[in-house]
Amino acid sequence: MRKLLLQLHLWIGLTAGAVLAFVGLTGSLYVFQPELTVALYPEQYKSSDPGAVTVDVRLVVSKAEEQFGAPVTNIFFPVRELENYIVKVKGNKQFLFFDAATGNYVGQLEKRRGVMDTVLEMHRQLTIGDTGALITGISALLLAFVLLTTGLYLWMPRKKRNLKDGLGLKANASFKRRNYDLHNVFGFYFSIPLFFAAITGVYFGFQEKTQAVVDKLTFAKEPTPFVKALQSSQPTQGIAPLSVYQAIDRMDDLYPGYVRRTLVMAPDSAGTLNLTYLATSDLEAGPQDRPMVYLDQYTGAIVYEYNPHTAPIGRQLTRNWFVPIHFGEIGGWITRILWFFLGLMPATLWVTGIVMWRGKNRKKNKRSNVQVRGGAKAENLTKITAK
Repeated sequence: MRKLLLQLHLWIGLTAGAVLAFVGLTGSLYVFQPELTVALYPEQYKSSDPGAVTVDVRLVVSKAEEQFGAPVTNIFFPVRELENYIVKVKGNKQFLFFDAATGNYVGQLEKRRGVMDTVLEMHRQLTIGDTGALITGISALLLAFVLLTTGLYLWMPRKKRNLKDGLGLKANASFKRRNYDLHNVFGFYFSIPLFFAAITGVYFGFQEKTQAVVDKLTFAKEPTPFVKALQSSQPTQGIAPLSVYQAIDRMDDLYPGYVRRTLVMAPDSAGTLNLTYLATSDLEAGPQDRPMVYLDQYTGAIVYEYNPHTAPIGRQLTRNWFVPIHFGEIGGWITRILWFFLGLMPATLWVTGIVMWRGKNRKKNKRSNVQVRGGAKAENLTKITAK
């Protein structure tokens, strides 16, 4: 049994481990996305006067439409690391930044967070789209349910008196022993955080399927709807869609006490308006308190609403907890720092595992060579004796 699990752990670790190492390293970098984004793009992200009262978003909309000659389709409000407004206009793929203190245009980026969005694509999709998401999702499943379980089984000492050997690094050990200890000890101590990072990562790779499983496990009365299934009422002659100004007014009516996060106009005649909010504009520890509302683009009626406090428990679990757990924000700076080192673990375990595997292969090859040489000598001796 132990030999079978060792082979399973070895070959899945060598193959899926390469993907997990890459995903982990990009994840470590993305833990500090808010700070890195501001450091990389201060002109776009930092307000000219952080202490000033934020200008009304309607002023920003009017300036954007006047300057770029197209209607606004997306608005990102100043929250978390973002001190300014970001808007997108129809027919323009660029993210346009407007100073929150003056309402003036200050620059643009091809991606909302610039290079950090590329890091996120690398982390989630290996930059190869749906195929990459499938690969990372399967790798996360293998980490959570195969590598960690077989690893813990193999870590368990056969004799209780040897337990302490698996809990610390042996002093003055050889390179081979130190490498073995690093693999065993880091694998043991980081196994629980790695499990949570992996299982929440599966959600991002297989969102609808994972949500369906969570809904069933939590006895949800009805499945969670997804954006592509939500539609506005059919357009009626004489009834125009809500303008972006009307959408802002409707947004202000909902969730008093919350700060506005994003407003996305309907992409086509059948689509819905999407509004999201946050309980606070700062990056805080704890579950994510982020309401989401989908509106009929013609009537302004609510088509679907996600309330973090009243939603079914399965949806609360994925929406409120999975994101802050996966990105290490659940415990504030303490877990963010821990998650940075956690992201280094798959690469550490992969490299130390390869070193152990190669060491065993060299040992086997030496043993085979000795047996071959020994057999040749015995054969020669037999021939000499026969003569």
